[in-house]
Amino acid sequence: MWLGIAAAVLAMEGQSDAAAAASGWALERTAAWSYVSFQAEGLGSRVTAEVWSADLTIAAEQAGFLKSPRGTAFKPSGRQVVKLSVRIRIDIIGRRPLWLENHVGLDPCDGTPLYLIRTRVGLDDYYQQFRFTQEGVFRRQREPGSAAEAAGPPEFWSKLGEHFYAYPPGEKCVPVLETSTLMYLVSVAPADMLHDLPPLCVFHKRQLHRVSLQNTSAEPIGFDYLEKKGESETRRSGMAQVRKIKIESRPIGSYRGEVEDLFGNGAMLYLSTVGRVPVMISGEMTLIGRVDLKLSEVRYN
Repeated sequence: MWLGIAAAVLAMEGQSDAAAAASGWALERTAAWSYVSFQAEGLGSRVTAEVWSADLTIAAEQAGFLKSPRGTAFKPSGRQVVKLSVRIRIDIIGRRPLWLENHVGLDPCDGTPLYLIRTRVGLDDYYQQFRFTQEGVFRRQREPGSAAEAAGPPEFWSKLGEHFYAYPPGEKCVPVLETSTLMYLVSVAPADMLHDLPPLCVFHKRQLHRVSLQNTSAEPIGFDYLEKKGESETRRSGMAQVRKIKIESRPIGSYRGEVEDLFGNGAMLYLSTVGRVPVMISGEMTLIGRVDLKLSEVRYN
């Protein structure tokens, strides 16, 4: 589901030349939004996904970058970094909420991920920091050592671990992306040109995956969301013709002989043909299976 949300939000970014991006990944970005949210409700469950985008100075962010003991860490090409934050809450009757958070800093020139922080609270809790390098990805993980620790903040969790995940040799994965950075890079191509993009190399958890986006047939779909621009608010609702984009992936190599799927059964992104607004995302979600997340709010800069 991370990739579905990523691609959905990125469809709302500014556009640049698709051919240049496919060959050299040089981007020209003009973000039009600062916040979007999606919701889904099912029998006994509710899912809310929120995404924020911000342009920050590298001087303010670089102090928090995790240092990797191996590899040559990717460095920003300029004075700014784009910070994308994704927060998902899953409510299920009879259990406490499950929170999933993703914060990634990326180079605005080519989408290279510089650092990543992932947190999960409510099921197998963890706090993870990642640093991306030219040779692989370094991860530092913190988990609660007891139920008492789990009730407190992550900075007091005592179970620690570190690992360096080297890229498989000979795969020619340039650039290496992170799931959230797909939000940034899909914007380089209009929806009807996504099939021209080469397969993307995406790092997720412990290994690389080749990800492709495929256009399928257009169809009408209902929508109902709040649009905010400055001080004005407009409720958008009705039916719109949408283009379906299928997101597929396959793992590259394995981790200790195991293969970890990026998502189950693929994900579907539904973009309006006018304005490229992502009105719905369909994909697998932890604990509850497949859900349809519908756009509920968008805030434009």
